[in-house]
Amino acid sequence: MDDRALDPTPLLRLREGVYAADLAIAAIVELDLLTRLGGGRRTHEEIAGMLGLAVRPVRVMCDVLESLGLLDRDAGGLAPSAAARSFLVAGAPGDLRGYFASLRERPAVVELTGVLRTDTPAAWSSAGGGAAWEARLDDPEFAEEITAAMDARGRVLAPALADALAALPATRVLDVAGGSGIYGCALLDMRPDLALTILERPPVDAAARTLLARRGYDQVEVRTGDMFAELPGGHDLHLYAHVLHDWGAAAVERLLAASFAALPPGAGSSTTTPTSEAATPLPSRPTRRS
Repeated sequence: MDDRALDPTPLLRLREGVYAADLAIAAIVELDLLTRLGGGRRTHEEIAGMLGLAVRPVRVMCDVLESLGLLDRDAGGLAPSAAARSFLVAGAPGDLRGYFASLRERPAVVELTGVLRTDTPAAWSSAGGGAAWEARLDDPEFAEEITAAMDARGRVLAPALADALAALPATRVLDVAGGSGIYGCALLDMRPDLALTILERPPVDAAARTLLARRGYDQVEVRTGDMFAELPGGHDLHLYAHVLHDWGAAAVERLLAASFAALPPGAGSSTTTPTSEAATPLPSRPTRRS
């Protein structure tokens, strides 16, 4: 059988869903969400107000709980499912919250509780002995490992991104924090007329150069730099592939504002989210008055 005909989605969902159970435990034990919802239906905004949380993490949490069959959704909002009402609310005859509470000290549960309460990303900190993910990137061994991991996922997702962006009127692409450059290279494979630059911080830049050379992409430039310090000019498309979700709203706004400033009038930027299988191009950047 041709491996290209196989669907890798179940495996990607297995990997991407590794924190789902821990997020559910945080919701059940630390927030007691299902008890607090009661019998009525509430919107994400109402749930966020009730819990004193930001809407963004509440939306993600509720999506996960719905996928696990713990919340039901209709036009009126969200409510505990029959299973949740029977086993995960205070006063239920089969109340299992105490059983879930025995796992509340799991590092990922603690981490995700903090994310819910602060609306601050904490990628990989529970897996790294509490060290912040961005700080661990200074370690060449970790940088090489995480670059290889994102490259492996990108080999599956990048062709769909290239299909989505193929018609964009671009000539010079800046793959911002592009890791191995797998997404930009997929676009280059479809559009060999493009000039591609990968912007990466050290030591990820070194890992990127090694992977690009191994694959024969000698024409791709890897520029060393910090995306928060400066985005180099001379490009008419900025690509953020699985980047923005690692940062809070203020940091994302800074990056997009920097893209706006660095791109020429009429150019654009494109993003892809951590769960999408194809990139979604943003609307073209509006022309600025001089």
